[in-house]
Amino acid sequence: MKTAGLIVSLIVPLLFACYPKKAEIAMTAVPAAPLLEALDQQRHAFTSLKAVASATFAKSGRKRGFDNVGIVVDDQHRLRLEAYGPLGQSIMVIVWDGQEILFRLPEENGIDHKGPEGLEQLLGKGLEPSELCAILSGNIPAVGKTASPVLLCGTNNECILRLSSGTLLRTIRVSYPIDQPDWQPRIHSYELSRSGSILFRAHFNRIEEISHYPLPMQIEIENPERNMQITIVYHEAEVNTEIDDEAFSLTEDSGTENR
Repeated sequence: MKTAGLIVSLIVPLLFACYPKKAEIAMTAVPAAPLLEALDQQRHAFTSLKAVASATFAKSGRKRGFDNVGIVVDDQHRLRLEAYGPLGQSIMVIVWDGQEILFRLPEENGIDHKGPEGLEQLLGKGLEPSELCAILSGNIPAVGKTASPVLLCGTNNECILRLSSGTLLRTIRVSYPIDQPDWQPRIHSYELSRSGSILFRAHFNRIEEISHYPLPMQIEIENPERNMQITIVYHEAEVNTEIDDEAFSLTEDSGTENR
């Protein structure tokens, strides 16, 4: 019996080693210009977002959820995130007015002018406020002229776009049939790395057409270095609607109740 068991333990791994592996989808380098233009058009098709969402923050196995979060995005220029408690009271606010980042956090009194460092404490390094605006709208930031694009596409219309600029590398996974340039691209994920280290990765799921704009209703942002993940789910959303400038201001007595 021991001999038979030994034979089985030796033969089974060999059989699995000989089992043919699933063929990987071959990808070919293609011109990136048409896709870059399509992504640029999609980005310009978005001007604003007003949404009611839920958000879950997970870090090192610990989770904290907010069932009622107001999100206001003005293109890639301004941003407001405000979490409310069960009685409608404002418990956390983050405002970016295009120049300064302001915070009012649950454990602190008054307004904190933490700036980019405060955003890094919450979301990790590398995620600029303009980049967060783009992610919340299901876009990628504007591509600078210094970025070097490389586009690889497979026969299944799945493509990988890499944009390198110095030590920064942006990797975008997107569905885009290269033989149908009028087809709107669908962004699956967006990743930013520096010198080979991933700063963050965003996944876009449950795309819905709202006011003729494809909005991901679920967005996940990962920060591998901090073992952190943020999941945002939109429950109500308005796209390309008028926004009051007061949404991007924060005073000592503002946002104290659900408005």
